Amino acid sequence: MLNLFSISGFGRRNAWRLFFALLLMAGLNACGKSSAPLETSVEAAPPPPPPAATAEPPPAAKNGGTTHPETAAIGRESPPIPHFDWPPPKASAEESIPDKWLRTGPATRLADVADKFEKALRLAHYEQRSYYAVPRGFALATQLEQIKADGTPMPGADRWKIGTPSVSNLSLASFIKALAFAPAGYYRAIVFVVTDAPWVQSATVPSDEQIRSWAGGGAHALPASIGALPYGADYRARALIYEFEKGESGPAKTLLPSPVSGEAHLDKGGIWEPLSIL
Repeated sequence: MLNLFSISGFGRRNAWRLFFALLLMAGLNACGKSSAPLETSVEAAPPPPPPAATAEPPPAAKNGGTTHPETAAIGRESPPIPHFDWPPPKASAEESIPDKWLRTGPATRLADVADKFEKALRLAHYEQRSYYAVPRGFALATQLEQIKADGTPMPGADRWKIGTPSVSNLSLASFIKALAFAPAGYYRAIVFVVTDAPWVQSATVPSDEQIRSWAGGGAHALPASIGALPYGADYRARALIYEFEKGESGPAKTLLPSPVSGEAHLDKGGIWEPLSIL
C-alpha cells in the first residue's frame, strides 16, 4: 500500500493533493454508474375507450326545428269524405260571407273557418250538418227546415218536423217517405262553400230528394288534412240557399230564384248575426 509519508520526492503536501485527486476520480466514477437509467417493467397503459355513439337526431332536430302537429296532420292519411257536386248545383239564392268575419288572424286555417260556421249554426239551433270535400276546401250543408214564404223558420218543433216524426229521428229512406205526407209549404237547406278555386254554379237544378240527402250524407267533422290548410288571401266563402215548395199534391219544386234574398235567408234563419260577431 502506498505510504504517503514515505514517498521520495514528494512532499507531504503534494502527497495529500494526490490522495484527494484519487478520491475525487473514484467518486465521479460511482456517480456515473448510479445515474444510468433504470429499466422498469411498467405495463403500457390501455388506449382510451372510443367515445360513446351519439343517437341519430330526428330529421326535425337536424334542421333545428320541431314537427308541428298541423304539419303532421297534412301528411297523414285521413278517412275520405264524400265530394260535393262540383261545380255546385244551381241555388235558389246565394250570399257572400264577409271575409273579415271569418279571419281569426294572419294564420287562419280552414278549421278555424269551419269552427265559426259551426258555432253560428249551433246558436241558430241547427243541430245537423255534414261536411263534403270540394277543390282545396270544403262544403258544409245544414239540415232541411220548414220555413214561411218570407224565409222565417216555422215556430218551435214545426221548424224541423216533416210530417209527424222529427227529421233527426229518420233514416234517409224514411225521411223521403215522410216528406210525401209532409204539410204543404216551403223548405230550405243551406250549403256553405269555402275554397280558393274559381267556380260558378252549374245549370243543373237539384231535386228535392237530393237536397234532403245533403244533411246526413257527409262527414260529421272536417278532416284534419283539410282543416290544416291555410285560409289564404284567395279563399272565399259563399252561402247557397236551396229552397223548394211542396204543394198539396204532386212533387215538390225547387224555387228558382227564391223570392227571398240570400242575406235575408241567413238573417231570418238566425245565422247572419252570430257570424258577424263571433
